[in-house]
Amino acid sequence: MSVNEPFTIDAASQDVPWATLAGGNRTGGLVTFGQAHLAPRSAGPPRHVHTYEDEAVFVFSGVLTVEVGDQRIEAGPHSLTWLPREVPHVFANLSDEDVWTFGVITPAGLEEMFEARDSYLADLDGAPDVDVILELNRRYGVRPVEGPPLI
Repeated sequence: MSVNEPFTIDAASQDVPWATLAGGNRTGGLVTFGQAHLAPRSAGPPRHVHTYEDEAVFVFSGVLTVEVGDQRIEAGPHSLTWLPREVPHVFANLSDEDVWTFGVITPAGLEEMFEARDSYLADLDGAPDVDVILELNRRYGVRPVEGPPLI
């Protein structure tokens, strides 16, 4: 796939919480683009910090509840939320409607963590080993932060 080749979203990518649309292999390592879907009353990832990346989340539909540092944001349609590196954040869909977002992560590279995690989870017969997930996170500079979940 070339850098300038158009990208089409396939139907399967719409059924997962995060789908990478274009990663560093398409953007010269500069940025990752993706989409996320959160079903009604569902949590996103646990509270965490990115060591290397900044993240922006644009909400297309629904209301995404986001905590960035000590600020709580109810991000509705057509809003953009900035999640800077080294600032703890967590998000969830606390509403009764689906939430659809577009995400930008810079620099690129974190998509490799999502790929490794998804590959690990696809091969499981039982519950995931929390230590394996934490090691994947550590490898990519994502660390958990204490704090209450949103759900």
